[in-house]
Amino acid sequence: MGSHIKSSWDGKVATLTLSRADQGNRLSNAMALDLIAALDAAQACPVVVLRAEGSDFCLGRDMQPPPPGSNVSAIDVLRDDAAPMMALYEAFRRRKDPVMGLVQGKAWGIGMVLSSLCDLTLAEAGSSFRLRELERGIPPCIAMAPLLDKMPSKALGYLVLSAEEMDAHTALMFGVVSTIVPAGHLEASAANLAQRLLAFPPEAVAAVKLYLATAPRQNSVSAENYGASLLANVLASRAANSPT
Repeated sequence: MGSHIKSSWDGKVATLTLSRADQGNRLSNAMALDLIAALDAAQACPVVVLRAEGSDFCLGRDMQPPPPGSNVSAIDVLRDDAAPMMALYEAFRRRKDPVMGLVQGKAWGIGMVLSSLCDLTLAEAGSSFRLRELERGIPPCIAMAPLLDKMPSKALGYLVLSAEEMDAHTALMFGVVSTIVPAGHLEASAANLAQRLLAFPPEAVAAVKLYLATAPRQNSVSAENYGASLLANVLASRAANSPT
């Protein structure tokens, strides 16, 4: 695909690669749209791996705030800045199967957001996470949105208001990543995990993804009932489709 997004398939695993290492894999609007298309094109794949070339996962957006006196309207900002990111978030949400993110080096700005949007995120030891938009006079509220149900508000506020780096172990503690792997073992760990996922019934894996995306926002009783409903539907569907 164009605009520095590469797609490849290996059996039931689709790999999407940010391929702009000379620019720190900074995400342009064109790349965001191509990443959306790549995610949608891989809907039939039970596992999608999101990775990046080079030493850093992603250093952020390839977009500068409008300079003073440019007469850019709020509607212009919503169209050119916010809308592509909101469409990208929705592309992650509409996938019924897991997306696995592989993070090395710096995952800053939208790079940190992408790592949190993935259902499973493997971070290499030594990787770092940062939201530094305030240094450019940008309130990163859109970037913060996917982190609201992962990080405590105090921790998220400190991350944004200090613009400091967060190491991989802190990111793991706050739920931004799933696990930390030793340097040089990212690809092998991802391959092993992908094969593990493929060994499970796909409808069960999809139900877990759906539950994790929805149940944490419910009270405990509603979450129990929702979980029971998903379980019943999966097992009943499997029983109905079993050979007689």
